[in-house]
Amino acid sequence: MEDQLKIFIKAINDFDKVRPSEQIDYFSYYLIIRKNLGTVKPKDISECFSELHIPAYSNISKYLSDTSKKVKGYQKYIKNKDSSYKLTKQRISELEKNIIVDEHVVTINNSLNSLLTKITNASERAYLEEAILTFEVKAYRASIIMVWLLTIDHLYEYILNGKISDFISALRRANISKSIHSKDDFGELKESQFIEICKSSGIISNDVRKILDTKLGIRNSFAHPSNIKLPKSKALEFIEDLVENVILKY
Repeated sequence: MEDQLKIFIKAINDFDKVRPSEQIDYFSYYLIIRKNLGTVKPKDISECFSELHIPAYSNISKYLSDTSKKVKGYQKYIKNKDSSYKLTKQRISELEKNIIVDEHVVTINNSLNSLLTKITNASERAYLEEAILTFEVKAYRASIIMVWLLTIDHLYEYILNGKISDFISALRRANISKSIHSKDDFGELKESQFIEICKSSGIISNDVRKILDTKLGIRNSFAHPSNIKLPKSKALEFIEDLVENVILKY
């Protein structure tokens, strides 16, 4: 979370000059709106202070409680029955006036970051998070290459953990003499061959094969220096398609 929080903080005008109490509100906004948590608790906000290595507000719980009470018709927070809090619409609007709205960052948090919560494998989730960070800094080529590598590695693991006999049988039918004992052994196959063997073995469907073939072509087009531009929308679609239809499916 640390790198994403740092990126968000950079979008706030003069954040370093903001009072610690107001920093709480920005952290709440980040967690509730940007991270889609819906509500926050004091410990969530305390972790934000810790992640950024800045002194925390002395009593976050009291601040949230006090500002959830309406004073002269105004309140910052609404307290829920489980002692969590959400920002009022008025306070959200006030905070957004001081946040440099970057549609690029908003898209990332609303679309790609939602995929992270669906990834159960810790190492894959960490790798995807790094890929998302490359997208955030507009390194679109790097982001799609990373997600492609993550997808292929995921399929390697999937095959080794239960589909290896099907894969070996398909290799033999294709007259390919190759033993597969580890992920390194897959590397001797061309990626196009690997995809086709996955399809012929029944490990993936024909629709998924089409997705992988298309994405392999895109990856190849942008894996080396060229004058071809990779639009943000295309990179976003590339990542979402592979995560949703391959990594989360198998």
